Amino acid sequence: MNFFQEPFTFGGLTIPNRVILAPLAGVSDIPFRRICQELGAGLTYVEMLSAMAIHHKNKRTLDMCARHPAEPVLGVQVTGPAPELVEQAVRFLNTLPFDTIDINMGCSVRKVIAGGAGSGILSEPERITATVRAARAATDRPLSVKTRLGVSRRAISIEDTARRVAREGADLFTVHGRTRDEKYGAPADREGIRRGLAAARAAATRSLITVGNGDLLDWPSVRAMRDETGCDAVMISRGALGNPWIFREVLEERIAHPTLEEWGDVVLRHLDYQEAHYGDTELAAIMMRKHVLWYIKGFPCNKELGAKVGYIKRIEEGRRYIREYLAQWPGDLLRFEGAHKTESRFGPNSKYDPKYEMDRVHDRAVAEE
Repeated sequence: MNFFQEPFTFGGLTIPNRVILAPLAGVSDIPFRRICQELGAGLTYVEMLSAMAIHHKNKRTLDMCARHPAEPVLGVQVTGPAPELVEQAVRFLNTLPFDTIDINMGCSVRKVIAGGAGSGILSEPERITATVRAARAATDRPLSVKTRLGVSRRAISIEDTARRVAREGADLFTVHGRTRDEKYGAPADREGIRRGLAAARAAATRSLITVGNGDLLDWPSVRAMRDETGCDAVMISRGALGNPWIFREVLEERIAHPTLEEWGDVVLRHLDYQEAHYGDTELAAIMMRKHVLWYIKGFPCNKELGAKVGYIKRIEEGRRYIREYLAQWPGDLLRFEGAHKTESRFGPNSKYDPKYEMDRVHDRAVAEE
């Protein structure tokens, strides 16, 4: 058994392996989580929730709290502008069937920061302490925190943040290797992650699992994260968009592109899950478009296919286009490889970021309050 296949326990909860799917705003719904779980993700999360939205009983936010019976282990992430609001939200989430609760202190989306949530907390160290303390008091479930290196390169605070989080009793600590101001525009700083994780371990008042996050796009980048930071586990974010096979790749410790046949099975299954969860509606199809557009990267003539699936109004339309496409090419064609190669998988220096338009252009992060 390789390192990432080994189970780990935090706060009494056992996770079957060391590869985690991040709580991706606008993405980590039930259909996507199920696909990632089936391909190997040991732990997944509901997309980030707003403590303020929970306070106001926002319907969309409450709907996002759903859990499918097929989901073996599920966490939830919340962010808020004040310790008392986070505590209130955690107490509410404690009544729902989540296995673990995470506090987000790293989101760099403008509207979240402006509201004092996400990485907006990093300029107020005492609020970090108070927020983790309040959350810890509100739940006996495994508690974790996800954060960034600091506000800016001139204000790196990760070691202080790590000590505060660890001393207040967090069971798991995730560091994303960029500052708030860097957003996603700089390579993840693994040395910064290493320092933060080391500081958290040294200050921990209980057993603590440390997690590295940032630029984890394939097996080589995950291996480098482990080797350079000493993390206990990794959290995959945009590397899973259109590429849930990354979980299998890490668990098998090898680059593992799917064949066209394997790819088609997963995409069609995702479409089935989408329809089962959201119904046979135009909204369900619209929400699925981005996933299919991410999925088609790496195969020949994907622009032509994208021109069709980018406008689907029913899930069945998407199925038809995918099946027609599958019939045109050999089933053993490898994604991103072979004679029909059209592009390489995006990497740290690539301009292609599958979540850029959603988060950085449209500034989407959490349900409206």
